[in-house]
Order: sequence, then structure tokens, then C-alpha cells
Amino acid sequence: METRKVRNSITMVFIMLMSTFAAIEFSESAKGSEIVLTDAIRVVNGGTHNDRMVSMAADSMGNTHFVWSRNTHHLYYKMLNARGDVLIDETQISDPGTQRAWHPDVKVDHNDNVQIVWIDKAGQWSVMYTLLDPSQDDRDGSTGLDAVLSIINDFAVSSHQQNRDWPAIDIDSENNAHIVWEDSYEQLDKFYQQPQIYYSMLEID
Repeated sequence: METRKVRNSITMVFIMLMSTFAAIEFSESAKGSEIVLTDAIRVVNGGTHNDRMVSMAADSMGNTHFVWSRNTHHLYYKMLNARGDVLIDETQISDPGTQRAWHPDVKVDHNDNVQIVWIDKAGQWSVMYTLLDPSQDDRDGSTGLDAVLSIINDFAVSSHQQNRDWPAIDIDSENNAHIVWEDSYEQLDKFYQQPQIYYSMLEID
């Protein structure tokens, strides 16, 4: 009699365990996202030029837009398509004359226009801004023209005594530019020219 009770108890426990496991749904094993690593390509062949401080952004079509300083003098721009083919070859986008372009930053807005900030260290250090429309170029792989590409030509966001550097830019849903930078200027000089963070918004008409 006792043996039968033990056997029945074991059977009941086994049935309960089986019903529990039957209610559990085993999902398929998760698979990680695939990583596609492309071969590195040379964006700029500057030869004897000193090309540095590059910044890059991509537009809605997968085109990439590069901005960099050449010899820490002028600012240059180049556009590649998603396959790495040149659409607009290296083009000087800072105005002619004495320039000292440093630390550019670039963002592409919702209209696929290219918004760029940088520091011009020629004379009084200035935070500079320009707005480019690459669609105004024929994009045949040749060098463009600053006068054709520029919607807003070199515009001084901030220019005071003392130094300023390291600008960064972002774009809001209305394509307005939000710019921050490091600045040693303070009207009362109460911080003894220690760098402060400054911000400016540009509303693009």
C-alpha cells in the first residue's frame, strides 16, 4: 500500500513538471547583427599638403561629406557617394585671403544641406559658420566652387578679444544650427581668462 502511494506521488510530481515545461515557449536563439567591414579608402591625396582635423557626416542618401583643414590655413570640402565614388572633389570653402582654419565640425541637416563650423585663428580668433548646398553642384566628380555651393558664406558667430576654440554643431528638427565652443572671453575678466563654454543658436531662414 505504501509503495503504491509513493509511486502515485512520484507520478503526480512528474506530470506537474512536464506540464510546467510544456507551457514554456523556447524562442529561437538570438542572432547578433552582422557587421560589414569595408576596405579603407583614401579620401584625400594631399601630396605635400598637411591635411588634418577632418570631420565627417552622412546625408539621407548615404553620401558622405568631409571637411578638413589644409596646412591649418584653409578649409576644404569633399563629397563621396555610398560606394565611395567622388561626387564633389576637394574644394576650398573658406574665403580667399589670410585664414587659419582649425577644428571643423560638420552636420547634414534634414534638407541634406551641409552645416559647418570651425575656428579661424588668423588675427582675432573667431567661430565661423557656413552652409553648403551640394545639390547646386553638378556632382560630376570635379572640384566645386565655393560661390556655387554656399548658401551662407563664411559668417562669424563670435569674435572677441582672447581666444576661442573647439566648436561643435548640431541641427534641430527645423534645421537650425546649435553651436557650442570653448571661449576665454569674459566681459569683466573675472575668471582670469579661464576657458568657459559658450552657446549660440542660428535660425536658418
